Amino acid sequence: MKADPKILILEDNQSDADLLLRELKKSGLRFTSEIVQTRLAFEHALKNFNPDIILSDYSLPSFDAITAFRIKQSKYPHIPFIIVSGIIGEENVVELIKSGVTDYASKNTLVTLSAKISRALNDSIVRKEKIIIDDQLKTQAAELIIANKELVFQNKEKENRAADLVILSGNLKVRQEELSVANVLLIKQEEKVKLINHELLQLNQELEERVTRRTNALAESESRFRNMMETIPQIAWTNTIDGEVIFYNQRWYDYTGLNRKKSELWGFNTVIHPDDLKDSLNWFRLIRKTRDGGEFQLRGKRADGLYRWHLIRLMPIKNEDGQMQLWVGTATDIQELRLLQQQKDDFISIASHELKTPLTSLKASLQLLDRIKDNPTAAMLPKLIVQANKSLDKVNTLIEDLLNASKANEGQLHISPKLFVLSKIIDECCQHVRTEGIYKITTKGDMNVEVYADATRIDQVVINFVNNAIKYAPESNEIRISIETINNMVKVSVIDKGPGIPPEKLRYLFDRYYRVDNSGSRYGGLGLGLYICTEIIKQHHGQIGVDSVLGKGSTFWFTLPIT
Repeated sequence: MKADPKILILEDNQSDADLLLRELKKSGLRFTSEIVQTRLAFEHALKNFNPDIILSDYSLPSFDAITAFRIKQSKYPHIPFIIVSGIIGEENVVELIKSGVTDYASKNTLVTLSAKISRALNDSIVRKEKIIIDDQLKTQAAELIIANKELVFQNKEKENRAADLVILSGNLKVRQEELSVANVLLIKQEEKVKLINHELLQLNQELEERVTRRTNALAESESRFRNMMETIPQIAWTNTIDGEVIFYNQRWYDYTGLNRKKSELWGFNTVIHPDDLKDSLNWFRLIRKTRDGGEFQLRGKRADGLYRWHLIRLMPIKNEDGQMQLWVGTATDIQELRLLQQQKDDFISIASHELKTPLTSLKASLQLLDRIKDNPTAAMLPKLIVQANKSLDKVNTLIEDLLNASKANEGQLHISPKLFVLSKIIDECCQHVRTEGIYKITTKGDMNVEVYADATRIDQVVINFVNNAIKYAPESNEIRISIETINNMVKVSVIDKGPGIPPEKLRYLFDRYYRVDNSGSRYGGLGLGLYICTEIIKQHHGQIGVDSVLGKGSTFWFTLPIT
């Protein structure tokens, strides 16, 4: 290899050029270098710098390695040309080497670059020597032709030029020996070509292995994606950028009851509620148009024919370049959330109405009292005071229910237990009903059983049960209260002979804000009473429930442990 070779570097990234020079110096290679970035600078360096080898990046902003190689080939074909790049594809490497490029080195593996430069320079020297020898042979062949012509015309002078022929013969012998040496060099060059072909074969095998690994990685990635889609609790699917659904997870088939064929034929159109179909399709089109993802709500039909509310989310999947590849959609069941929201809205409306009614009555009473304060009548004054007190009691009751519900919801509904006879508390809490004389309340059972509980809270539960019996069973003139001892528990039951409660409503009676539809009743309420009762009994480690038969009546009951 030539000592201190001149290296021309075609590179637009100064950091990459510096890295390349450091790697070459680190390998121990002594050289002189010049770095260019444009075509004009490259052509000028070819002429004036006279490089021994060229190292070129594959792609530059206004220039590329292919154009540089062709310029070099047209004027300086003997100069080796090596491409050093990190973005060129493996298939392009083979094509470039076939077209005459000396070699290729990746910016990620510059450790092999020094060896490739040495090999290229050695090959260049061999090619130059071969060219020189070929030129010499051509010259010698021309000389032989001239000599032969001279021999024809100078036949008569053979004797005189015999000595010259002997000399010429010696020269031919020397030339033959030189040809023999050149032949040996050609043989060595062929061996190098075979070695290069072997290296190309190994490179091709390496490229095939890389393609195989990437294919396997892609298959593994797709498998992970499908597993993820199958394990999430929501219905999930994917569709193309044109809107065609290409995958449903198992949740879709379980919920809709559709098989794969029917899903492909009809899909969402048969599952979406008819009233939501038009708006849903508009939402789909709008989200796909914005390409940023979005969400909306619709009702989806279950396999049993029932429609449930779902939150639909669409998210775009993009590649590294930000280009859309597909959409991923999920449908989350929000039926219970919608019901809770509706219950909350209903409660706010009911609470406003329930509070407004007694406040209006209280305001009217106070206005009348204000009018007659200077000349009160014995008949009017007591009635107004009684009416005002009733309205105030109603407001206090509603506020107390709200406070108790809030405490129960936050786990702050405390009890202060003490030992007392259960029947006495029940008898005392029902006096307000007995004094009105409309309903007959009888208590039977174990009248002497004692419990260790909060008497005030148990009184609140029994009053609520009795008030509910009066409210929803107005035709039942008798209300029976039963006290039973069962194992280590005492069971208190409030029994009426009213119309009963439909079976489908029994499961919701103890939920917060729930009110049985009883439009004919003259009583209101916030739907918190039974919910508060449930929390009170839970604090006492007891149970609460209801038994009802339509047309025969209802039995509300609770149990308390006997200490």
